[in-house]
Amino acid sequence: MKIFWIEMSKLKYTNFLKEITENNKDNSQKIIFTPNPEILLDSLTDDNFKQNLLKADYLTPDWIWLYLAYQILDNKHNKFINFLLLPYYILKLFLATDSLYNKYWDRICWSDLTNDLLDYAEKNSLEIAILDLYNPTDKNKVESQKTLIEKLNKKFKNIKFNLIIYRNNNDEVIKILNNQNNFALLATLWWKKQEQAIIDILPHTKISLGLGIGSSIDYQIWFQRRAPKLMRSLWLEWLYRLIMWPQKIKRLKRIYNATFRFIYNIFRSK
Repeated sequence: MKIFWIEMSKLKYTNFLKEITENNKDNSQKIIFTPNPEILLDSLTDDNFKQNLLKADYLTPDWIWLYLAYQILDNKHNKFINFLLLPYYILKLFLATDSLYNKYWDRICWSDLTNDLLDYAEKNSLEIAILDLYNPTDKNKVESQKTLIEKLNKKFKNIKFNLIIYRNNNDEVIKILNNQNNFALLATLWWKKQEQAIIDILPHTKISLGLGIGSSIDYQIWFQRRAPKLMRSLWLEWLYRLIMWPQKIKRLKRIYNATFRFIYNIFRSK
């Protein structure tokens, strides 16, 4: 299924996880990006970013609102009829999730994928490289980086974590990575920057997997708390974040972009 002319991967999660871990016998490199509505919206106005997304081996749908878009795009109704059917489509997100996944394949978000890859690395005593953002003005982030490896090692005792603070120094990063034996490169630089970094760096290393994972590592060390499982199952993780961090008023704009503006552009593209 294409959204804004970008083909999303058709994947069953368990098969996908095995494909990039256990079944990757030849250690061929795989790039994985997990587009959400905001990322796909940005691809409409930034062609370089769009081309970077298209270079990925897997583009996995990360957010339930994409399944609203699938329903709008995957029929022959005109825009007016589809607009009238919006309440029905939204209701199906909550009451017919399994049937949507059977039809449009599984939702794979970067937080869940990060958890499972770390579990796999833990069981197999692998090395993981983390490419984290250099941002000296964010004091909380700087302090978190100082203790990141220590905190991760308490949770994952069999993984060797290699933290690299990214300053747009690709050649230096490549040199460091080639002196290590990493299974995966996890970029936590947020979209655009993390996709560009992985595309520029991964081909010059022997690392099997390159992923853009946003703030997923923060959830591992409780620098940020993820929404309770019940809220995640009801697709209300965005609401939890808004409640927990009301000072981040810009989050309201992000929610607006990921819902109303995204669906408006879905109608336009149809």
